[in-house]
Amino acid sequence: MLAWEQQEGESVRAYEAFALYRDYGPARSIAKVAETLGKSRALLERWSAAHSWVDRVKALEARDEMIRRVAVKEHLQQRAEDHARREVALHEKALEAREKAMQQTIRMLEYPLLEQRVMEEDEDGNPRTLVFLPASWSKATAGTMYRLAMGDSKPIEEPDPANLVDFSNLTDEQVFALRDLFVAARTQKPQQGPSEIP
Repeated sequence: MLAWEQQEGESVRAYEAFALYRDYGPARSIAKVAETLGKSRALLERWSAAHSWVDRVKALEARDEMIRRVAVKEHLQQRAEDHARREVALHEKALEAREKAMQQTIRMLEYPLLEQRVMEEDEDGNPRTLVFLPASWSKATAGTMYRLAMGDSKPIEEPDPANLVDFSNLTDEQVFALRDLFVAARTQKPQQGPSEIP
């Protein structure tokens, strides 16, 4: 028989008084129970002493605390297992992304960076020109994709063209000549080619 249930030799009225005392929670007192039931405090103190109300409530609170701790432990365990499952799923997705990045890198490296023209004959023996247009990415893009595929996502920075040439030994005349060439190149219109290739 559990301590918070009706005990052997405990009358129904005595047990009902105990149940009320038990259910009041931390603010419980014999005086509250006496007032609620309209019974004398002396009678309730006798029942409390005879049927160990304080010890029975302590036993119930200890049981409730144990249940709470088990529930918390189970909850934390479930969260840890869920977290582990999600981590594995993230790693799988990251590996899949890396594999796709490597496939893309290989495709990028197979594609021409410059326009290419190939002459061949069609099925009727007529000459035709195949034009392979350049890719819209740079070698640095392929390098970045490769690094992503290998697990290093830090981007490769393209060098600043101004840092590739040392102008410190040029004379003033040479610097002005370079400037004039640069301005001419920027203002020159691109030549238009034929719209159709025979």
